[in-house]
Amino acid sequence: MKRTLIAAAVGFAALSAGCSGTAGQAKPDPTGTTPTSGAASGLDSIKPCELLSDTEMKQLGITDAGKPEKLGSADSCSWNISGNGGVHVGVRKDRGVKDLTLEGNKKYEVPVGKFTATKVEGQDGSADTCSIVISVTEGSSVSVVSNLSGGREDTAASCERATKAATLVAAKLP
Repeated sequence: MKRTLIAAAVGFAALSAGCSGTAGQAKPDPTGTTPTSGAASGLDSIKPCELLSDTEMKQLGITDAGKPEKLGSADSCSWNISGNGGVHVGVRKDRGVKDLTLEGNKKYEVPVGKFTATKVEGQDGSADTCSIVISVTEGSSVSVVSNLSGGREDTAASCERATKAATLVAAKLP
């Protein structure tokens, strides 16, 4: 179980890193607008461990109360699923999807509720992990990471869980 949580934390930390390594000068937006983040995105009042109700946790097979933590730039919450990995939700008030390093076996855009999200199958080459990163605004995001345990390398099952969790979470976002 500990190994599963460590794997999820490592994958989530990779999402939080978000640096491209490209040096250069900042250029102003030609439209004169700035990305929306923080209070303007409505995420300031969001507590990640409150994004899944008891009923929703049961639907996902979650057996333990969420554990709040800070990982990188994200306020986050991790839930265990007894003998089968877990779910992790991270709220980034000041980092949009474009600001994150998202790598995996497959990466593509998907609709999640009223939002556009990036789905990463096999996050960082791990076949038991799937991430869905919801673009709340250009400068803010919420990520939902699912991972399996016990050596189960079933990306489809992990992505099915991540999709269900992301849909439940998205319904509570501003």
